[in-house]
Amino acid sequence: MNLKKYDVIVAGGGTAGIAAALGAAREGASVLVIEKNAYLGGTAASGLPFIDFFNRDGKQVTAGIAEELMQRLFSERAALGHIRTQGGHLNSVTMIDPEWVKISAEEMLLESGCSILYHTFVCAADVEGGCLNSITAANKNGLTKFHAGCFIDTTGDGDLAKFAGARYSTGRESDGLCQAMSLLFKLGDVDVEKASALFSENPIVACPIGGDHAYNLHISGNLSRWDDVILKENLFPHGGHNIWAGTMRENELTYVNTVRVSEKNGADAWELSEAEIEGRRQMKKIIRFLNAHVPGMEKAHITSVPNGIGVRETRRVEGEYILTMDDVLQGRKFEDCIAKNGYCIDIHDPKGNGWGVTHIQSEDHCYDIPYRCIVPRRIDRLLVAGRCISATSEALASARIMPSCMALGQAAGAAAAISAEKKICPREVPVREIQAALRKGGAWI
Repeated sequence: MNLKKYDVIVAGGGTAGIAAALGAAREGASVLVIEKNAYLGGTAASGLPFIDFFNRDGKQVTAGIAEELMQRLFSERAALGHIRTQGGHLNSVTMIDPEWVKISAEEMLLESGCSILYHTFVCAADVEGGCLNSITAANKNGLTKFHAGCFIDTTGDGDLAKFAGARYSTGRESDGLCQAMSLLFKLGDVDVEKASALFSENPIVACPIGGDHAYNLHISGNLSRWDDVILKENLFPHGGHNIWAGTMRENELTYVNTVRVSEKNGADAWELSEAEIEGRRQMKKIIRFLNAHVPGMEKAHITSVPNGIGVRETRRVEGEYILTMDDVLQGRKFEDCIAKNGYCIDIHDPKGNGWGVTHIQSEDHCYDIPYRCIVPRRIDRLLVAGRCISATSEALASARIMPSCMALGQAAGAAAAISAEKKICPREVPVREIQAALRKGGAWI
């Protein structure tokens, strides 16, 4: 195995990984991003929109690299911009073109001097005396060992942290079950104006790219009017199922989110494979149901499916601080704040019985995420960012959204660069230096 060296290595090129790599590179670090797919973007490359850059009062709480990516997409006519919503549980929605996410994110990393290694995943870690010294990655070249001054786990599932021996929890505290997964898909030949007229929750009124007038581009609601069909055809195990879908371009639904796969652990290869199979089984039935029963979708057909089912929750790495449900709901503030979030607690029942939300109750409708949540308690030279941060299951149900993940990634990148430059452990990096770097990078903390 060859030994490759960098200042900072980012494992995972999803939304958190993109921001982590840019955050580190812009602080002068040499950066390698290791990504299992053939592209960057993760969940953003599935077509799912960015939600809640804003709180319920209409104040933007996330900016920095996340906002920079949105602006680049907008300039490419690949995003509609932030649209405030009324009613429902969302505060804002930012529709994006998933294929342009892959292009723009890659351009941003290359412009910043980052190296990108696709078709590669971390499979082992070398730890001595509680310090992560190197990782082993697998790809078509075989096994390669990489060394860095600091590593960042943005795999979503905490894979690197797990291989390094970090403590973690999986799923909810009562039984270890994780939130239900969703397989998104894209539909062509849809009369979006006609179809969305049936769903009034969280309307997003705008003119789609390619269109000539504004209408509701967001399908968000309940399918209970078709419960008899749903139960007869065994689409879902219960009535009252929800659908979320939306677009930024005429005659397509960029994403449809209604598949629900429950009681599977996305951090287990066998169970993840079973979830993928079940997701496609449901998808086949759903498209036939939409063709037959939803006006405007008579001619709809699947044009693409993301490279992997959407996983909401798996491992949560134990950090110096564990973000709690009370922290979220009370809008708690921390001196070592590195990110803010205004999204509600949104739990898709692990047993598949629907979903529910609980709103933040503080006057400013947002909370801080402290630096200690991305610093693993037992392992040095490692940071985590994204949905594998140190949090309870309930708190993660809020912090897992993409703007929050990007804010955390940007902070992890800045901290890792400082750690590598000064040759100190991430837990020893002065928080004020991280916060200064974040402010310089346009983040709002």
